[in-house]
Amino acid sequence: MDTLLPYETLTEIISYLKSDQATLVQLNQSCKKLYDLAVPFLYKSPQFTTFTSFESFANSLSRTNGTFVRRIDLHMVPHRWDSSKITSLLKSITEKTLDLEMLNLDLCSQLTNKALKKITFPLRDLRILSLDQCKLIGDEAIETLAVQCPYLQEIYLGSTHITDKALQLLATKFILLTHVFMPGCEHISEQGVSVLTTECKTLVHIDIRDCYNVVGNFEIPNTLQNTDALNTSDDAWEDTDDDDDDGN
Repeated sequence: MDTLLPYETLTEIISYLKSDQATLVQLNQSCKKLYDLAVPFLYKSPQFTTFTSFESFANSLSRTNGTFVRRIDLHMVPHRWDSSKITSLLKSITEKTLDLEMLNLDLCSQLTNKALKKITFPLRDLRILSLDQCKLIGDEAIETLAVQCPYLQEIYLGSTHITDKALQLLATKFILLTHVFMPGCEHISEQGVSVLTTECKTLVHIDIRDCYNVVGNFEIPNTLQNTDALNTSDDAWEDTDDDDDDGN
C-alpha cells in the first residue's frame, strides 16, 4: 500500500481513523510515509483519560508537532483538580500550540487568575474556552482574556466569581463573542446581564441558570438570534465543528 497509493488516497483512508488513537499510534510507528500522514490526525485533538497520559503528552510535545494541535480537552482527566502540576503542564503545552482553538479546563479548581494569564498568553487565536467550576477565577481573568484572546467566540464560566465588571468586558472587548455560559455565577446581577445582551452585538446565546442575584422580569432583547436567556439543557457544551471529533 505504501508504494502503490498516493499521499492523497492514504490521507483519505487515515482520516477515517481519526478517532482511533491506538491505530494512529501504530501507523505513526510503521514507516516514514505513514508517520508523516498520521501525525496531523494524531495531534489535532489529543484524548486524555488519565492524568499520567496528559502529563506524558505535555512532556513529549515539541514545537513541531504542537503546530498540529487544535483542541485540548481535560474534562475526562481525573484528579486534575488535585494536582499542583496542572499550571506548569498547561503552560508548557500552550507555549508550543500557538494555533490552539479550544481549551477546556473544567474543574481545574486550583487554577488562579494569574495562572490563567500565563497559560493563555500565547493563544491569540483561541476560540472556545471553558472554565466551568474553576472557582478561583474572577474579573481579573476576563481582563486578561480581553487582551490576550480577543477573538473568543464561546466562553464557559459556570460557578466562577465573575461580577458585572466581567460582563461589561465581555460585552465590549470580545468582537466575535456568540455564546456565554455562566450558570451558578452568584456575583452577577441583572444590570450586568443587561449590558452584555444590549452591547454585545454578536451574542446569540447566554446561560444564566441559578444566577440568584439576577432578579426581576428579565428578557433578552429581540436583537439576539436566540431570545431565550435561560438555557435549561444539560448539554450546554456543544462541538461547533462536527468534523473535529478527532483522536489524539
